[in-house]
Amino acid sequence: MSSVQDSSVAAPGRRWGHLYKRPWVAVLIRVLIGGVFIFSGFSKLLLPHAEVVALVQQYQVLPAWLVSITAMFLPWIEVGSGTALLVGFCTTPAALLIAVQLVNFSILMVIVLAAGIPIEDCGCFGHLGLPETPLQVLVRDLVMLVLLVPVFLRQRDALGLDAWSNV
Repeated sequence: MSSVQDSSVAAPGRRWGHLYKRPWVAVLIRVLIGGVFIFSGFSKLLLPHAEVVALVQQYQVLPAWLVSITAMFLPWIEVGSGTALLVGFCTTPAALLIAVQLVNFSILMVIVLAAGIPIEDCGCFGHLGLPETPLQVLVRDLVMLVLLVPVFLRQRDALGLDAWSNV
């Protein structure tokens, strides 16, 4: 009787465990996460540079000389890596760049939470009315990081530009 219970418990895990191997899962995740990064980057690019600097400064973690540089390049990195992931161009490097960003953002949120830095809105999406607390950002970023696993494990998919290359 216990073997019947064990197999019924394991069956749902096996079903979900094989889901990441389906090609459409990687495509869906590419589009979702790529879209989030494009949206996030463009929402900051639409702001005046001084406002983006203020969004970065609120974290009180980076030295002053690095704040302006980060505010200048981060939105472009988000848009570029998000676009590459979305269209499936250099998918693995794009996913790796996004994973590095997500790890860095997660570390930043842990530092903010540990230091008790009061932040009501992370500024991840500029001033578009999508305020998130550091804890919400941390959870979202860690979920996206886990969701990237099927993208790394995928084979080439017909819906990505990588499928059209000979490499």
